[in-house]
Amino acid sequence: MKILFVFLLLFSFVYADKNEHHYKKDLSYLELSHTQKKQMKSILKEYRHKVKDYREYKHDLIEDKEELFLDKVLDEDKIRNINQKISEYATKIEIDLLKQIHAILSQEQKQKFEEYIEEWEIE
Repeated sequence: MKILFVFLLLFSFVYADKNEHHYKKDLSYLELSHTQKKQMKSILKEYRHKVKDYREYKHDLIEDKEELFLDKVLDEDKIRNINQKISEYATKIEIDLLKQIHAILSQEQKQKFEEYIEEWEIE
């Protein structure tokens, strides 16, 4: 059994595609300069704070939606409004992040980043 495990492990390293070693939200593939790393660190720190605030905001709005569900008549417009607010907040954070990253990357780095842009969508 150990031999099979070792064989599979070695096989995966030998035939692994370069892109398969990418970790979610890992930016090492961009080969950032020292200045870019400092800028990116600041951008990501701000982004983490915004996402934390977003999650709290979303949690509060979901509680509001749950309360609406308990009403005798379900108010579709209020639920739609809540969902829209959540979506707009997430979109604003994502656009702000992408604008800041776009401003510091070279064209070549932008092309590399584009392959993983989906990782930065807020859920």
